[in-house]
This record gives sequence, C-alpha cells and structure tokens, in this order.
Amino acid sequence: MKKHGKKRAWLTVLLILALLGAILAFAIWDSSEHLQLTEYRVSSDECPDSFDGFKIIQLSDLHGADFGSRLVETVRRQSPDVIALTGDFVTDEGDLDAVRSLVRELVDICDVYFVSGNHEFGSRLADEVRGIMEEAGVTYLGNSYVLLERGGESIVLAGVEDPLAYADMPSPPELIQQIDAEYPDSYRILLGHRNYWMTEYPDLPVDLILSGHAHGGLIRLPGIGGLIGTDRSLFPDYDAGLYENGNYTMIVSRGLGNSVPIPRIFNRPEIVCITLKS
Repeated sequence: MKKHGKKRAWLTVLLILALLGAILAFAIWDSSEHLQLTEYRVSSDECPDSFDGFKIIQLSDLHGADFGSRLVETVRRQSPDVIALTGDFVTDEGDLDAVRSLVRELVDICDVYFVSGNHEFGSRLADEVRGIMEEAGVTYLGNSYVLLERGGESIVLAGVEDPLAYADMPSPPELIQQIDAEYPDSYRILLGHRNYWMTEYPDLPVDLILSGHAHGGLIRLPGIGGLIGTDRSLFPDYDAGLYENGNYTMIVSRGLGNSVPIPRIFNRPEIVCITLKS
C-alpha cells in the first residue's frame, strides 16, 4: 500500500509539473505571437482644439521581430495621424531587413517619426538605421523637432537621441529651451527611447513623453506588473503604461520584440494608440 501511495504522489507531482510546463510554454508563445493594441486618451488644456481626436500610433523596441502583415494592418485600421517609432529597432545587423520592410509599409499609412535607442548605438548600426529610415521617408528626430499643423493650429513634436549617441549633443533641457525660444506657448510631445524621464527630468517643460526601453519588465505578473528592469532590478518603476507627475504625462510602451535570452511571459507585443483630447 505504501508503494502505491508513493507512486500516486509522484504521478501527481509529474502531472502538476507537466501542467505548469504547458502553461509556461503557452505564455511564451502567446507573448511572442499575439499583438496587443493598448489605447490611451491624453487630455490637456494646452492641446489646441484642432488637435482634439489627433491619433498617434507608437511602436517601440522592435529588435528585428517580424509579424508579417499583422502589425501593419493593425496600425492601418487605427487610421493614425502620425506614427512614432521610439527606438531599439535593431539588436544586430541581422535585424536591418525587418526594419527596412516594416517602415516602407508604415510610410504609406501616414507620416512616420523615429528616435534612436541604446541598441542602435550599442550595435554600431545607428548610421545604417538612420539611412534606412530616411530612404523610406521616415523623419529622423535626432535632437530636433518639427511643427505639426492641423486646422490652422500647431503642436511641436520633438525627439532626442539616446544618451549613448554623441558626447557633444544638446541635453533634453537644452533642446526644449530651443523650442521655448521659437514656440513658447506650444503643446509639446517628446519622443525619447528610455523610460527614465520622471526620475532624470521630472520638471522638463513638455506635455507628453513617449518612451519604451523597459520591455514591460519582460515577465509580467498579473496584478503586479513587470518583474525585471533593464538594469536587472526586480519590480522596476515605469515599466509600462501611463504615468503623470503633475508636470507632464509619460507613456511607456512594452515594445514589440526582445533583445535578451529571457523570454517575454504574459507580455504580448504592444501597439500603443494615443488619442489627444483638448
């Protein structure tokens, strides 16, 4: 009887382990294949009335991932006014073709803007990525800004290079000072790859910041959030979602791809859709 009891106990353990393994395998597969659309409404008294309903699609941290036609078609169905690409589109040279293919299709939807991430410069492919973007018709915002016009009114869209870029480049506050001088009363959207803005620049005079970098914490625990930070810390701050500090709103995308051996779990590739409300 004791032998039969032990055997049943081991079978129960094996069944539980098999079930957990199946759940884990499904979660990994689901978090690499199934795209998720996350929608935000961002309201501000500073946003011009003409931009009420203005729609921005944000794509971040592609890392060469290929979703076939699904990604582009999902973006197209949202009828965006602009598309913002917030860095880390490559990990190595093998990702360049995926980037080239994607942006050639995105520019047929609407105007597209790109800022660099740490992997563009860490891989030493920043120049190649910039060339791909500009050849396709994407506007590369390297510590620069453009004026978006609609209904006789305008807002400023600015973008900063990743801190790994150039030693002598202007800092984000210096870039905003340039905007202050030319468009002092403007509504300002800043594209910046890293998600450190509320820690490093909490008083930056902008209205909305779009960033990525955190990959949603790679493994997301239901009801808790991301598990692993980009610095390998546990339960990182600003891993995904919308944050407000009383000065500006920051949206952190969970991104689309991956650059480390740890798989994404309970963390689907994310397309972010932001609608401005005046």
